[in-house]
Amino acid sequence: MANTKFTLTPVVGDLFIGRKPFLNQLKNELSNTNSHVGFCIYGRRRVGKTSILMEIKQLLEQKKELVVVYLSFYDLIDLSSKTLTEELVSSILEAYQKKGILPLKAQIKKLLETPIEIISELLKNTKIEATVLEHIKILLENKEKEKTDSERVRDAFNLAEVMAKATSTKCILMLDEFPEILKIENGLQIVKMLRTQYELQKKTSLIISGSIRKTLEAVALLENSPFYKQLVPMHILPFTKEETYDFLSEYKIKLNDSDTNKLYMLTGGIPFYLQFIGRATYYSSSLDEAIKNFINQEGDLYFKEEFEKLNETEKAIVLALCKKNKSLTEISNELNEPTTTIGRYISILLEQDTVSKESRGIYYLVDPLFGYWLQKKLEIN
Repeated sequence: MANTKFTLTPVVGDLFIGRKPFLNQLKNELSNTNSHVGFCIYGRRRVGKTSILMEIKQLLEQKKELVVVYLSFYDLIDLSSKTLTEELVSSILEAYQKKGILPLKAQIKKLLETPIEIISELLKNTKIEATVLEHIKILLENKEKEKTDSERVRDAFNLAEVMAKATSTKCILMLDEFPEILKIENGLQIVKMLRTQYELQKKTSLIISGSIRKTLEAVALLENSPFYKQLVPMHILPFTKEETYDFLSEYKIKLNDSDTNKLYMLTGGIPFYLQFIGRATYYSSSLDEAIKNFINQEGDLYFKEEFEKLNETEKAIVLALCKKNKSLTEISNELNEPTTTIGRYISILLEQDTVSKESRGIYYLVDPLFGYWLQKKLEIN
């Protein structure tokens, strides 16, 4: 019978395994209503960052004085200042509505489409003070022509602090895949404005997350980035071999030591892959069959687009690395290209977190399962 614990969406509650040090640090700091400390959570794709956010969100929401707002930049219909402003406003108001602090019966997203006169009447019936209501009305009306798009995003961002102060709560604002903001026109300028605004806030804790280290460095991790030393960095790594054993035990996956080691080496300890292939073992006669089914079916869904978006030289480098880690010289010799050319494209792959480099100058694919998929799909020997 299939294990009903398996899910391919972010996990919370009993389904959430490991990460206790991270959860304890987040919970202890964010639960403190007198603390303004925020966090920058980063790690490679599919490592479980969103699950950590969802788990801590569920834990913190149990406290009446804490209001948790979650917004994923991947969920935005389009990356624009207008969309970001609307989504920030609606996400913040929905969180306060869900908490019962903003007693509006209307759905917030529908409220945004309502004439401002009706909104004014609805807000009059709440217990929120007049200055806050005016702030919300202005944001919803969005008719301040003298303000730039960046300034409107800033004001929407500040709504979290405005609501927190007015309701004697603390707002925890979670912005998942935050570096996507750099794709918006004047994105870096917006980030700088948000950083200035966050310095002035007292009742809001900001948590941002991101998968691609290079873009996260641009907003938070490097010395010249806007949020440098404003947020506590938290690097989420794949599961260790011991944590993988704990995962398999919790999900009642019975594998011998050899298969467990094989699964760990193949997945690199990435929770998403462990979930997916682990689930497949319930419908397969062996681990090898489960892996084969993943490669032949879901593998195309997750890896084909990732490979196709590379240019021809980048593809050649990835193919050269998919079976064996190599030095720059080895890759250049294999592809019959100058090291300067290969080095330029490897730098791009490093920025994309597709390739990484060992201390002794050896390059490797960050995602071992991606490399294995390439070997099997393209029949590389």
